[in-house]
Amino acid sequence: MRFKQSDAVALIAVPLVVVAFSVTSAILPIICLCLAGAAIVYAIAGHHELSWQQRAAVCGLAAVLDLAVVSYVYKVNLAAELKQQVAPLLATALPPPVSSNCPIPKGAVALYLGNTVSVITAFPHVVFRVHGDDVFVIERNSSGVLVSFRVFDDVGKAVARLERNTFEAMNSASHVERPSASNLTVYDDRNTKVLDVQFLNPQAIKITGILRYPGVDPIVISEKYLGTGGAISPPACRSGADVDCLF
Repeated sequence: MRFKQSDAVALIAVPLVVVAFSVTSAILPIICLCLAGAAIVYAIAGHHELSWQQRAAVCGLAAVLDLAVVSYVYKVNLAAELKQQVAPLLATALPPPVSSNCPIPKGAVALYLGNTVSVITAFPHVVFRVHGDDVFVIERNSSGVLVSFRVFDDVGKAVARLERNTFEAMNSASHVERPSASNLTVYDDRNTKVLDVQFLNPQAIKITGILRYPGVDPIVISEKYLGTGGAISPPACRSGADVDCLF
């Protein structure tokens, strides 16, 4: 079987396979492997010195092998991605987002909610509670930080929930992301980021997002302020509070 120009296309498969086995994403490796398989099949199909039966048999074998590898890589990477998702948030060494006059005792953690700082001395800590229903809770153990959070849309319908970092979607468009080991973000069914938790350092956790619950005005936590019902809360330093947002 002589080398043909179409065989040069098959060389593209080499870097594609390298990329596929170099990243842990569940989707990108699949795309790379499918493209690599297509390049190889194209090269084989160009060898007209072989009968069409021979080319069909070799192409079929290449396609089956490619699908087998794709299936294996997808399962392995998906398992790794899910394991990373549910892992506790780990502290980094980033500075607090704002300077404040809140004294942080040794062993305590400062929770930054826009222009409000809540000093946490005991976990689990409730950030958002409505009529006795704990909507947003932060836990901390020797491994790191775990988040429990319920996601509602703007008409009060539950679309997702996060239970100690394990995500369950009632709407397929809702999802959670882990940009890093210290960061967790949650998106609602409209792909709006409704929660962003960052474990900045062992004594600082920063939260931004939109906290919703049926019958209650949404609480908006931005980088610079905390507000609800169109009003912005004044800067505050809370210490020893059992709940940050209570209704």
